[in-house]
Amino acid sequence: MAKYEVVRAWFGVKVGQVVELKELHPALKSNVRLMNGEAGGELTPSTPDASTGEKSRKEIIQGRLTELGIEFKGNLGAEKLSELLPDGELEKLFPAE
Repeated sequence: MAKYEVVRAWFGVKVGQVVELKELHPALKSNVRLMNGEAGGELTPSTPDASTGEKSRKEIIQGRLTELGIEFKGNLGAEKLSELLPDGELEKLFPAE
């Protein structure tokens, strides 16, 4: 049996679902795409492990705020987060600047 990926849903079947059909009816031909190779294989995202190993300025500031017990919103930028640090803390974190 051939495996097909659904590209247009129909009653009882969702887009992205993999279906096995013995024979493909002509009415369904435009709704599916033949899966070549191993069907339903696992994809491994490359971006989570593809870092340089260095923390960004924002991550360093967030870490220090957490250590100090200061609450902050995660969606704030590095500039706004640095304003939440007590006096002198920013210079301790980034002495070269």
